[in-house]
Amino acid sequence: MTVDVSEPVIVTGAASGIGLAIARHLMSAGVTVAGVDIDVDGLARVREEFGDRFLGFPGDLIDPTEPERLVAAAWDACKPIGGLVNAAGIYPVTPLFDMVTTEWDAVLNLNLRAPFLMVQALGRRMAAAGIAGSVVNIGSSAATLARPGIAHYGASKAGFSQLTRNLAIELAPYSIRVNAVAPGLIGTERVMEHAAGAGQAEHVAKVARIPLGREGRPEELVDLVA
Repeated sequence: MTVDVSEPVIVTGAASGIGLAIARHLMSAGVTVAGVDIDVDGLARVREEFGDRFLGFPGDLIDPTEPERLVAAAWDACKPIGGLVNAAGIYPVTPLFDMVTTEWDAVLNLNLRAPFLMVQALGRRMAAAGIAGSVVNIGSSAATLARPGIAHYGASKAGFSQLTRNLAIELAPYSIRVNAVAPGLIGTERVMEHAAGAGQAEHVAKVARIPLGREGRPEELVDLVA
């Protein structure tokens, strides 16, 4: 496996799920990871596992002021940074008539606004320093596949897909590439917890449509991201 960048990389959602799998894979390839997550204890566990290869930066990306603060802190700690993986996200399942604006806003703010602000904050610094690099956005098949209960999530991922295209055009003159990886059903901790409870019927139906007859694993995405 060849990693595209040798400089440190910021990974959001690095304390669990897909973000954690990506962070582990990059660190095992010798890359220093600046991990961003709201889960302080989770970040501490990753630090215990990898030591100085991992720097944890706790923060709530739903807050619009946090991306700039977190990027500034990561840049000061381990500049120059050559990459960003936007893996943080939430996936509530709520029927249309039960969905409230606070939930809608939380999903759109974390899944769409936060990665935009992360790219903006880091891109400014990379461009000013003349650092070529790479941004990878973790999208979803929900950007094009409609399902009941995910109007907010589907809208956020559809927007994320188009945002990736626009960012790629605007950052290309600075030799910063922007790409997206859009997986289907991945068996993260939260997905499997939901499948064991209220979301069991929905989960079974999803798996039934997958030719391999199983969920994807976070580890199956990491080579592509790297």
